[in-house]
Amino acid sequence: MSINPIKLLIIMAIFALNSCSVMPFGQKDEDVSAQYLPQMVIDKSEFDRDIHRPCKKIPECTAPLTCIGGECIVPPSITGNADASTPIVKFTTSSGEHTLKLEIVEDEPSMTRGLMMRRLIQKGWGMLFIYPDEGKRSFWMHNTFIPLDMVFIRADGSVSNVTLNAEPLNDIPRYMSTDRVKYVLEIAAGSAQEYGIESGSKFEMPIIRP
Repeated sequence: MSINPIKLLIIMAIFALNSCSVMPFGQKDEDVSAQYLPQMVIDKSEFDRDIHRPCKKIPECTAPLTCIGGECIVPPSITGNADASTPIVKFTTSSGEHTLKLEIVEDEPSMTRGLMMRRLIQKGWGMLFIYPDEGKRSFWMHNTFIPLDMVFIRADGSVSNVTLNAEPLNDIPRYMSTDRVKYVLEIAAGSAQEYGIESGSKFEMPIIRP
């Protein structure tokens, strides 16, 4: 059976749009993945069953945890690699002025996965969930191996409430915002207390890029 050449080109284009391109981080991708794999995947069989992968895996992509912006890369909050394009957020508390580098998640698959299946988040980094509107938000620690603080933030940047030291792998509690919020910030457990983040703290929103 022959295939119309135009149809074939369309199929190839659709496949390309749904695949990751390889981002080598200045060195060979396989070297990067091998270095950080212990921090990236707890149980590869569990990951492979995940229906919420945001892009199709391709043979050249050896970083199995994520595809960020269509690029096959190791998550920056694992490597600690940052540059001028890295999103940041600034905030002031009783302990002074602070800045956090961010991984941004805005689409449903990435929000569903969050920080699951990781062993590490670097100090000074956080994952910021950005919702299209304000609403009551609920989180849990399913497949999450890192103890976390969760900061629930209203659209104006004020903190509604903070969950401290959410227990890894505990599926029972649902950590909820006490108010309607637009942002949720996940940081390593102990960070909220270290930075002095509490209800009423104020973040500079939208995200500030240097």
